[in-house]
Amino acid sequence: MTVSQPNMFSGIPVENSDGTISIFCTLPQMADALANDWPSDGPMFLAALAALVGERVGRCSTRDVHRAFIAAALEADCLPDSYMKN
Repeated sequence: MTVSQPNMFSGIPVENSDGTISIFCTLPQMADALANDWPSDGPMFLAALAALVGERVGRCSTRDVHRAFIAAALEADCLPDSYMKN
């Protein structure tokens, strides 16, 4: 039997400015990443923030947040190459 945990995903790796990789698995982790030193403030960044708020009020699914976070990471050019190959 598999028990799913709410607001959990397979990890999304993000390359930090110092070259280290952080893995984000939960919505709170994603929110913290976007709120603290995210390397871009473009439209995908704003869409990811909006998706997080939307999930909190029941207008977006957790899958929507996951996709928006990946799009924001692509926009910021901080997804590692190894993630892009998968």
